[in-house]
Amino acid sequence: MNSYTRSHNCLLGLMIIGLAVGGPVVAQEDNETQRAGVLEEVIITAQKREQTLQDVPLPVSAFSGDFVTENGVQDIRDIQGLTPNLSIKSRGDTEASVFIRGIGSQAPGIGADPAVGIFIDGMVASRGTNATAAFFDVERIEVVKGPQGTLFGRNASAGAISIITKKPELDENYGSVMAGLGNEGQVRGRFIGNLAAGDNWAFRLGANYSKRDAWEMNILVEAVDAKSNDVVVTDADAFAPVIRQNRAPAKQRLESTRFIWTNKWAIGETMDLTSITGYYDHDVNVTPFDADETEFDILTFEEPQTNETFSQELRLNGSSESVDWFVGASYVKEDLSFRNALTLDETIVFDLFGTGFLCEEPDLPDCSVVSEMPFGANTTKSYAFYGDFTWHMSDRWSLTAGARYTKDKKNMSYGNPPVGVIGLIDGQIFGPVTDGVLFANDSWSSFDPRLAIDFAATENTTLFASVAGGYKSGGLNRQASNYLPEPQTILPFDEEKVIAYEAGTKSSLLDGRASLNFSAFYNDYEDYQLETFVNLVPMVQNIGDIKSRGVELEGRFLVTQNLELAGTYAYLDSEVKRSSMPDLPVGSATPQSPKHSASAQAHYYIESGLGEWKLSGIWAYSDDFWFDIFNTLEQPSYNKLDLRVGLTADSGRWGIAGFVDNPTDEEYYAERYFLLDNANRRAPGRLWRVEFTLNF
Repeated sequence: MNSYTRSHNCLLGLMIIGLAVGGPVVAQEDNETQRAGVLEEVIITAQKREQTLQDVPLPVSAFSGDFVTENGVQDIRDIQGLTPNLSIKSRGDTEASVFIRGIGSQAPGIGADPAVGIFIDGMVASRGTNATAAFFDVERIEVVKGPQGTLFGRNASAGAISIITKKPELDENYGSVMAGLGNEGQVRGRFIGNLAAGDNWAFRLGANYSKRDAWEMNILVEAVDAKSNDVVVTDADAFAPVIRQNRAPAKQRLESTRFIWTNKWAIGETMDLTSITGYYDHDVNVTPFDADETEFDILTFEEPQTNETFSQELRLNGSSESVDWFVGASYVKEDLSFRNALTLDETIVFDLFGTGFLCEEPDLPDCSVVSEMPFGANTTKSYAFYGDFTWHMSDRWSLTAGARYTKDKKNMSYGNPPVGVIGLIDGQIFGPVTDGVLFANDSWSSFDPRLAIDFAATENTTLFASVAGGYKSGGLNRQASNYLPEPQTILPFDEEKVIAYEAGTKSSLLDGRASLNFSAFYNDYEDYQLETFVNLVPMVQNIGDIKSRGVELEGRFLVTQNLELAGTYAYLDSEVKRSSMPDLPVGSATPQSPKHSASAQAHYYIESGLGEWKLSGIWAYSDDFWFDIFNTLEQPSYNKLDLRVGLTADSGRWGIAGFVDNPTDEEYYAERYFLLDNANRRAPGRLWRVEFTLNF
């Protein structure tokens, strides 16, 4: 039967309860600001106090909740083209690897940490399985570049993405419903409700639903109504509308729960104490797929994972006439587990590797269909103390000094029991057979300082420079060594360190009608961690030293009261400076590192008798780059265009919008890697949809 494999993801039942709060901490200006002839000011809290984006002496890209809603942004993959030097590789809808300035983690296992921290309302949510969580009812998104040690509860060596959701409001009851339909079977729905339940209590409830068909038609399988079905294809089939291969062994799914409780107390007139308590768990089946990429039943893969995370952060903020400061302490405990299932036909696999004679050996059992099922669990405990002090030396000069001390402890268990003939000869694809369950533990610590200075050259221009240390803990691989002198040992890897240098300017121009931000950076990474494949087994290793350098530009211009333009440009040179791997040459570019990237936006407003029309176009360009450190799997340069037209009634009671994403049907990859052959996941092609919103 000719049919489509469906992709379906759904997020329901997100509730936020507020106690004695007076509404969102940060209020976004509406179009009235723009109508007054000046750009909207975006208020952010990257330095743990409210500041305008232009006043923060840090390289930060920020997106308001209105921008997210109006432009159909669903998750962090939709902002990568608009954020200089942000690149994201996604494995379907349940896992992504995030890179900032060429630095990231390919697909860290349970014993490794990501290089880019992801935080939701202050709670760390950095696993790749959290990265593609849907954006809805978002107040703003902040992307901070460079190592982050003094500003967040969990350290990150390359940068951080902070997602701030809208909070309950005490003074109003309201709701909003959105329904949308589009091509490729797109169905979308969203509900937001705010209930003020007295003087001190408010409740906010949100639900989001999204479904679409897949990009390729598989002529060998029947339709499956699943949360998500994943597929990887050969180079020849990378952008083919019709493929021939077996179905995935299971559906790709993610079920998660997140609880965040934030309390803030005033201590005297100059200090505030903030407590952020977080709990997160998930149950995910990561990217199950037909690993042989053919219509023959040879090899299938799936990996169920679990995660349970508890975090506690305490932060004390204070200020005086000349000093703004905060000190903090955090604790994070993360329990992770996985169990692979690689099902293979031994007869065919041995034939492919030229060892089919093993199936005829009289001393060995008959070859059969078997499942390799390595499993493991890891517990991470992280403790940190940190602080940041800004001394306003004069009306123009400010000096910031900060530091962080981090202690990480990890305990790993791992087992890979033998299966079939392949197990008897210890030739399993997932590495050596283990003698039962192996155990390992290790710990790492680091002290990382930061020093920055900023100078108000004029009333509207700030210059800044900084140097900061960063750290990512070492870890334990989910593979075992089978070589002397220490066979049957879980393979460790060392911590990663970085010294980051940054200088830039932030300017407000033309009486507030324009802004221009510039940043230049040089990052020196020592013992850089990256996942590579060793005999088809993914393994995190310290591959050597990396240098990452470049420049970034971001600008906005309110041409008229009805026309706003925005643009970005980034240059990046990220490469191996010292190699500790014999087959990795110095000068190899790091993955996800386009040398040039750029974007442009145009938003035009038209008043009419029905209400206000908004026409938007967003273009993003990426230079060619590599998906692997050995520079063998290439992504050619590509352009992507997104268009939107929307009408909002004067009453604000309803709105309708039409979207066309990638109208030119540009072909580019979401991910490439090598398994038995080149394995490719394509990015979405042309998609259009219409959404209707009712506010009450």
